[in-house]
Amino acid sequence: MKFILNRTKGTKIVNYKINQGILVATTFSENINFEKIYYYLLLTFAFTLPLSRATNNLFIGILILLFVVQGEYKKQFFILKKSNLAITIILFILFTVFSLLWTGNLYVGLDGKLLYLYWLAIFPIALNVKVNKIFSIISAFILGMIVSEILSYGMFFEFWTINNHGKEYPSPFMMHIDYSIFLAVTALILLNRLLSFRYSIQEKLVLLFFFITISGNLFINDGRTGQVSFIVGIFATVFLHYKFNFKSILTAILLITVIFTAAYQFSEKFQIRVAAAKSDIINITKGNLSTSLGVRLATYSVATDIFIENPLIGVGVGDFTDAASDALYKNNHGFEDEIINFIPKYHFHSQYLNVLVQGGIIGLFLLISIFYQFIKLRILEPELKELSLLIGIVFLIGFIPEPLLMKQFTNTLFIFFAGLFLGASLSNSKLTKKDSI
Repeated sequence: MKFILNRTKGTKIVNYKINQGILVATTFSENINFEKIYYYLLLTFAFTLPLSRATNNLFIGILILLFVVQGEYKKQFFILKKSNLAITIILFILFTVFSLLWTGNLYVGLDGKLLYLYWLAIFPIALNVKVNKIFSIISAFILGMIVSEILSYGMFFEFWTINNHGKEYPSPFMMHIDYSIFLAVTALILLNRLLSFRYSIQEKLVLLFFFITISGNLFINDGRTGQVSFIVGIFATVFLHYKFNFKSILTAILLITVIFTAAYQFSEKFQIRVAAAKSDIINITKGNLSTSLGVRLATYSVATDIFIENPLIGVGVGDFTDAASDALYKNNHGFEDEIINFIPKYHFHSQYLNVLVQGGIIGLFLLISIFYQFIKLRILEPELKELSLLIGIVFLIGFIPEPLLMKQFTNTLFIFFAGLFLGASLSNSKLTKKDSI
């Protein structure tokens, strides 16, 4: 005989089961197959990550809500506190929240804090992802990127338009800078597999095809941030697979030369961007900062002025635009009116400078500590360890010209991979892989 009775006990729904004369109590969450739910949720999240801003928000919310429903907070915290990366992320989030205490502009502050609160989704991913499923999840991300690049090439060859953009702006769903980071990450995942001994010749032919198309997509778009990250990532990938010596350096240089020569020959847009960069540098040497690179240098000067006045804890997460206006009022450095009006409307074109202005030395120290711990993660599966290093490098380089963590797509990209790699480090099981693209 089996009898089930539901009762509410505190905030939990408790099921009392009488089976063969024995009364058994289980909570509502114990009857949910969280392992299967998280796996299919992460597969879908990975696939849609480069395709939809709305679903990114949705999946972040679902992950956090699922974590709350799952319960067992003491057990989860006990696992997380063993990880230096998890602790550092928590400290950074708390510091950002506390910076509201010295933030005058709460409207901007609450908006900025929200992007870092999204980082809470890292923990349900890390605590619930199974190491032997991570390859299939990453493959789902690559599949989403393949869909995105097909749409991008369709725009470039004028087969269709998306959001009223075509050949002139072939980035389907996000800004070209953000898209270039996604492309750089994907290209390096594929390159890492190409240089690995773990894949067959047949698999490598497929990987090579998509590596060429993804790399090509990177250079028909305008994102120099992703292109520069890609260059550094190529060196890192070669050094991961071969000893750091003259031969490996020469191999990396040759690979970069071939890729960039081909890109320059076949992409008019890349030619234009190279010419623009040369022109910007010439104008800067003549004292003209009214260029893309020149405005960045002007912005860096203003950020430095703010930091000098607020070195320890910064101006708070919400006051960076107001602080820019005040700094320009005190010292406009002789900038043209166009630059003076531009700078307070936007960010400081660098993740490092944005955090330095908002959180001072403490904030920057915590940010650098996060990526130091990210790169130091002890991951037993070799390919996942390699990918964690490469993706960490892409972000560290990308942070120089862009505040990637202030942008929804690239911030979510960090959350996704940080969760996967933290989860791999929390697991003690080794992986025998054969679940890849």
